[in-house]
Amino acid sequence: MVTRSRARRPARGIPDDSALRRIAARDIPGGGDARSLAEVACDEIRRAIREGRVATGAHLTELDLAAWLGMSRTPVREAMRRLQSEGLLLIQPFRGALVMRLDAGDMRQMFAVRELLEPAAAAACAANAGAADIAALRAILRQEAASLDDPAALFPLNRQFHDIILEVARNQFLSKAIAGVYSLIPLLGDSNLLNRRHAREAHLQHQQILAAIESGDAAAAEAVAREHVRHSLKTRLARIAMAGSGHSKQKTVKTGKK
Repeated sequence: MVTRSRARRPARGIPDDSALRRIAARDIPGGGDARSLAEVACDEIRRAIREGRVATGAHLTELDLAAWLGMSRTPVREAMRRLQSEGLLLIQPFRGALVMRLDAGDMRQMFAVRELLEPAAAAACAANAGAADIAALRAILRQEAASLDDPAALFPLNRQFHDIILEVARNQFLSKAIAGVYSLIPLLGDSNLLNRRHAREAHLQHQQILAAIESGDAAAAEAVAREHVRHSLKTRLARIAMAGSGHSKQKTVKTGKK
């Protein structure tokens, strides 16, 4: 398990006690939302990590999270426990929690699994997709094209694109396997989509995947999806290498209330 392996050594870098100060304020769903407050808290914390607003290795406290989320400490405490069980947080008694971090070796293992699953989903989608499915994917790519300089808009669009492919694949066992891998994606740290060059490359690859799906070419969809996963890993490993050599500095996304 990732949690156990990470627990044996401290997260690299100095935990940032002010991490939450850099989180953009979000509106928490109101009473009509069907999710529990603990589920809302889990989703918001995952999203903040994924979008680079909270760094891997950051130190989070129950009190600060409750203040940010605008809720009591009880659902926050439950959310932190859930996120620890998922491997996203390491709770330290009387000290709060650390956001866990995958090293380069962990990333290679994760992407090796993704390289098996995501191309299989794309191939199955190409075999099953109807006109409505293709229209939905095309609509997402139009929104992507208009949002390439807006990472906050790209994050959900990217997830929707892959979620539709997985849904159209119509394989419950594949869906469960991919969900297990995707639950750990926040541990990768800030998204490659924060990099404008990568965002454009990913969009082009999405277009190629859609073209293969639209033509019903399962083999082509599988091949392009595999290259998409490999390119994502290559980009992440390059970022790690640059950061380790001291030639790059982590960027923090700062956005105001909307």
